[in-house]
Amino acid sequence: MKLSPASPSGYCPPTLLLLMKTRALSLCAFAALLAAVVSASAQLTPPTPQPVVGARQPALSPNGKRLAFVYRGDVWVAPSEGGRATALTSHVEADAYPVFSPDGQWVAFASRRNGGWDLFVVPAEGGPAQQITWHSGVELTGGWSPDGKQLLFAGRRENPNYALYAVDLKTLATTRLTEDYAAMNFPSFAPDGKSVVYGRYGFHWTRPRYTGAAAAQIWTLNVADGRRKPITNDDRQHLWTQFLPDGKRLLTVTVGEVTPSASKLNEPIPKITDSPARTPNLWLYELDGKGKALTQFSGGAVRWPSVAGKSGDIAFEYGPDLYLLKSGSKTPAKIKLVVSTDEKLTTRRREKLTSGVTEAEMSPDGKTLAFGLRGDIWTVAMEKTKGVAGRSEEFARRLTEWVGDDSDFTWARDGKKLYFTSDREFNTRIYEMDLATLAVKSLWQRTEELTRLSLCPDGKHLAFWVAGKEGGLFTLALADGATKRVVHVPGTHWRTSGGGDFSWSPDMKWIAYTRKGENRSWNIWVVPEDGGESHNVTRLNASHSQPVWSPDGKYIFFQSDRDGNGLYVLPLQPESVRTTDTDLKFEKPKDKVKVEIDFTDIHRRIRKLSSQVPQADLTVTADGTIAFLSEGDVWTVSYDGKETKRITTGGGKGGLRVQPESKSALYVQNAEVWKFKVGDAKGPEKVTFSADFDRDVKAERKAAFTQFWRSYHHNFYDPNFHGRDWEAVRKRYEPLLEAVETNDDFATLLGMMIGELEASHSEVSPATGTTPEPVTPHLGFTFDYKHAGPGIRVAEVPTGAPGSYPKTQIKPGDYVLAINGQEVSLNEKLYQLINDRQDREFTFLVNKEPKKDGARTVRYKVLTAAEWDNLQYQNRTERLRNYVEKQTGGKLGYLHISAMGGENQTRFEREAYEYMSGKQGMIIDVRFNRGGNISDTLIDWLERKQHGWYRPRDEGPEAAPNRSWEKPVIVLMNEHSYSNGEMFPYAMRQRGIAKIVGMPTPGYVIWTWAMRLTDGTGARMPQGGVFRMDGTNMENQGEQPDVRIWLTPEDWLSQRDPQLDKAIEMLLPGRAPKN
Repeated sequence: MKLSPASPSGYCPPTLLLLMKTRALSLCAFAALLAAVVSASAQLTPPTPQPVVGARQPALSPNGKRLAFVYRGDVWVAPSEGGRATALTSHVEADAYPVFSPDGQWVAFASRRNGGWDLFVVPAEGGPAQQITWHSGVELTGGWSPDGKQLLFAGRRENPNYALYAVDLKTLATTRLTEDYAAMNFPSFAPDGKSVVYGRYGFHWTRPRYTGAAAAQIWTLNVADGRRKPITNDDRQHLWTQFLPDGKRLLTVTVGEVTPSASKLNEPIPKITDSPARTPNLWLYELDGKGKALTQFSGGAVRWPSVAGKSGDIAFEYGPDLYLLKSGSKTPAKIKLVVSTDEKLTTRRREKLTSGVTEAEMSPDGKTLAFGLRGDIWTVAMEKTKGVAGRSEEFARRLTEWVGDDSDFTWARDGKKLYFTSDREFNTRIYEMDLATLAVKSLWQRTEELTRLSLCPDGKHLAFWVAGKEGGLFTLALADGATKRVVHVPGTHWRTSGGGDFSWSPDMKWIAYTRKGENRSWNIWVVPEDGGESHNVTRLNASHSQPVWSPDGKYIFFQSDRDGNGLYVLPLQPESVRTTDTDLKFEKPKDKVKVEIDFTDIHRRIRKLSSQVPQADLTVTADGTIAFLSEGDVWTVSYDGKETKRITTGGGKGGLRVQPESKSALYVQNAEVWKFKVGDAKGPEKVTFSADFDRDVKAERKAAFTQFWRSYHHNFYDPNFHGRDWEAVRKRYEPLLEAVETNDDFATLLGMMIGELEASHSEVSPATGTTPEPVTPHLGFTFDYKHAGPGIRVAEVPTGAPGSYPKTQIKPGDYVLAINGQEVSLNEKLYQLINDRQDREFTFLVNKEPKKDGARTVRYKVLTAAEWDNLQYQNRTERLRNYVEKQTGGKLGYLHISAMGGENQTRFEREAYEYMSGKQGMIIDVRFNRGGNISDTLIDWLERKQHGWYRPRDEGPEAAPNRSWEKPVIVLMNEHSYSNGEMFPYAMRQRGIAKIVGMPTPGYVIWTWAMRLTDGTGARMPQGGVFRMDGTNMENQGEQPDVRIWLTPEDWLSQRDPQLDKAIEMLLPGRAPKN
């Protein structure tokens, strides 16, 4: 190879020169591009830090220099005196409840990132978070131990009791510090680590002004010997209690004066005037229970205080801001925080949906389906072309895109328009949509709420209920928008208030409707369509619903329980032969139908047509077939009632719609639409669709906020809102929406807002998150926490648990060394092992000693948490019953009622005969009763009086009636008797049936209904008040016992029951039980 000579200096070969020129041009172009980018970036506006509004749950570092807090679903840190904050955590699920470690190097917090609320720790300077607990129960951050080795938390794990636990951060070993039958919350250590302070009892912290038997009281626990001590006992909430650094004083949030929160029957509470004494403020308490106010805010509550463990500074939440009260200062200063942050979650949610239908209506020609989906209205073809050509017909057409609720729609007769209700102008109004142009116009400009929109048979009018004192059944003429009130029925017409079902006669001259009477009975009334006198056509203290007219205008069909639940018929004219001999024969009208009604003794013509109960959507087709939903399926009954058929099976159907002429029908099942034809042997067929759904998440939340506020504005049982200014409450909380990032944030915001009303049965639950909650099964035995390992020492195996049977026996004192082949001990790894096992078939390695030699294998299906709780309840009830039997020599009977539902009534009636026969007295225990609605039924049973005797030949005499009780009764109640469980003891005493023993009830008494907001948030609506005979409200004013006796935690754990003993003593004077 010949080497080229070196080029002289300054000389370039032509090819090299060309290459250099090309590179030079490229460099010039790059330099120009870079200059352009720099110039463009120089023109961009640098981000301006945004002030923080709505920060919550502050936590000070021990020296008081740093502040952790919750904002937009994450934990942030900042200088405690204000400034720029940085995110310490970042997750799509909620992170909350931060607490600094004693050395200030770590922050513990609770998170839903794995579905349930578990404990985590993260370096205070940032870094990956480490999970500490894994149980599926709600476990929120308590305090750190002074040495920084353990975290406190309250929970409810392997036992029905509540407990305080400490988890070792290195080994994850869990220690149970104490148990109680009452809830415990917000635990924290004293500075010396020798005691723990916590709240005992307590309604949710969103009700800080609550006063009553369930108010959170301050207790302390001696860690060494387990002794506990109450610090307060004043029926007022004491929240977020912590020790001050001197270990001699406690900081808490409470009130100095009770705010009225319960109107009398006809005396509403005047608008309240707030004061510092009535406002939840910071208070200091000595360990002897003496307290004094530390802050003097008036209006909104102080929340979530945090004490710096060394400096004694205090941070807290008030309104939309955080405050800092320096040690030694009397004036708190607002902490001004700023952040630079991006959106944590996608602000526009996009999904492709093939189910989720909430309601459905078929077009008049049967070709198009209108359906509700995520609060909007959509359409899709009922029939699709087969094959590839029909794919485009699957795509649903979105008619509305309002972030609130568009629903309750109905087709115009010509199929060219839809009428629907919407809250797009704040209250629920009627709108008309042109389906060709999608143009929408409002037909109702008034501010009252309305419901149950229906198109009249002539297609020219709409009918609907209007809420309010001047409300009732209205019609609206589509031609000119003229409205008319046909009948005056005040109420909300929501759930069981005011009016109910209604339907038009075939000739449009009459309306049949249901309304509630004075005794809560529902009767059917008929009124002329132009107004006038209404006639009660059923006239019975019973339930009547779903009146529908026969096509020939001769009958009204309806549901009732007047003579056993079923389908009934009402002839509108006297019949020519005896009613029971008359077979209804349908003849399709040849001429225009004219309805004529003879109201004389009209209710006497009613007769039962079928015992199959129409539970919803009763319809009569043009040929006289009667269709309805019953037992979750579609049924038909012939016109004469002689033939009843079940058309579908499997249950779960809703929203039955039948076109009278064509008999084409549909229903909704599992949020999907199914079509069929009444009388056709062909089975139901699914109506498929594909809907491209997208939604502005923040706008949807704002609409849900308005929907929630408006629902309470129109439906809350007390129109005076317990003396609160409900409009002012909205204005105070609405600005906080900007800080809402997660479903939990939003539910908390609504909870704080509704907490201002101090009303029970108003809980808010977050919409379902993206991460499913874990499921922790119950192993069937309790743990001995004194045994650190190896293995788990069994403390108790209740009767009825799998381990109590010979073939799968595990005994108290045994050691469970391994589960499913994995070694176990009492630490959080146990729950990692057993969570979310769908088959629940577990294999246990068991021995009498904590070693594997000689161990045996036991295999059984472990229990769900609900099964375990029920098992413990059954055993406890049986123990108390046997105790009463033994202590009284069989003279007294004992019954416990755990709730007030239908199954509880059945159990009560069964056990009353089984355990009360031949007794001299009865003890009815409603302690820990969860409430329901059967109190009045039980009272009726217990009030039956004997009027004579029956005696069959050669037998002994029997009481007449045989189901009566006239012997002494004692009712036991306590702080955990809720709602209908409070109404029962009150009624028993009011009617003179029983004396009451125990403790005052919490005053958690309102009739309530559930509702779902447009974003999926769940809420409850207190719609009906409950008042005593003297007019006092049972809400927030619990029932007082005749004899007040407290059941201590020690009594409970030792299975002593002084309340039950007192009941025995009162029923059998001089017979003091021997424990």
